[in-house]
Amino acid sequence: MQQVQNRSGRGGSRYPEKRNDSAYRYRQSRYREPARYDRAPRRPERKKAGRPFRRGVVFLLLALVLVAACTGGLFYFLNRGRAPDVQVDLSVLDSPYAVLVDGPTGEVLASKGGSDRIYPASMTKILTVYTAIRHLSDLDQTVTLSSDYFDALYESDASRAGFEPGEEATVRDLLYGALLPSGAECCMELSIQAAGSEEGMVELMNQEAERLGLSNSHFSNVTGLHDENLYSTPEDIAKLLRAALKNDTFYTIFTTHYYTVAPTSVHPEGFTFWSTMFKHMTEETVNGGEILGGKTGYTQEAGHCLASMAEVNGRQYILVTAGTVDNPSTELYHINDAFLAYNQIAGDEE
Repeated sequence: MQQVQNRSGRGGSRYPEKRNDSAYRYRQSRYREPARYDRAPRRPERKKAGRPFRRGVVFLLLALVLVAACTGGLFYFLNRGRAPDVQVDLSVLDSPYAVLVDGPTGEVLASKGGSDRIYPASMTKILTVYTAIRHLSDLDQTVTLSSDYFDALYESDASRAGFEPGEEATVRDLLYGALLPSGAECCMELSIQAAGSEEGMVELMNQEAERLGLSNSHFSNVTGLHDENLYSTPEDIAKLLRAALKNDTFYTIFTTHYYTVAPTSVHPEGFTFWSTMFKHMTEETVNGGEILGGKTGYTQEAGHCLASMAEVNGRQYILVTAGTVDNPSTELYHINDAFLAYNQIAGDEE
């Protein structure tokens, strides 16, 4: 009988019921199905009740807040460039020339001869100080006041802050002295420091006037002393003041009530000067706000003038009055006019 040879080359059955070799046992252990107790039973995930609803509410609230913020911002943006609708009657003022301007926009809200030519008197010093600030880099520099211009100031009876020839002062002292007590000697020294002379300073001032669009103004000196070639309009002075108030240094000086100069060899105890407007006020309050600053002016030809700024209902306004007739009984009418005008604003603003 013919015998059949095993293909494996080894004896035994081709399909053994059980194999004992180690390789076979390894393969069995590697690929066997794990028993039930080898893995933890998996619990079905339970949905948390109400979570989708809460998320929806949160998203809705966030959306409402975002819409409200955008709407408020858009409303502010659209109204920022719009002047308030105020009704101010300037005919009740004693000053023959007056203009009320909205601070943020520069829009003329009321006018009484606002485009007519006037003599600005010491309101000129607004431009003198503003020009000096723009052309002098070190406001804390100490300078010595020249004696060259004092005789002319004495002769013309120009208002002075109180400095004497040869006295030392900082540029900042001179800025305060020019604007608050209307010191002519301060204007003259600022001219020398900024431009070398009064003539040089006048040239700079007219350049600034042109840059600011003061098309109906011309300046011939730095003090405001009367000159036929020194003229402006209430609207131009308001435009000038509005531009100057954007400068932080000017704003601080303009809104200061009084200023004390440090001791010098001429004034060992120092000295203090007041704003020519604030010293005549018992209070600055107006309906809905207060008068924050002002620059007075006077010559016989110009009459009493005042360029002032007030905040009413949280908004700034500029008022320029001029031409009040020189009369002992009307000496403070330009200041009274400021109260009459500003007091009309509150309650009318939208």
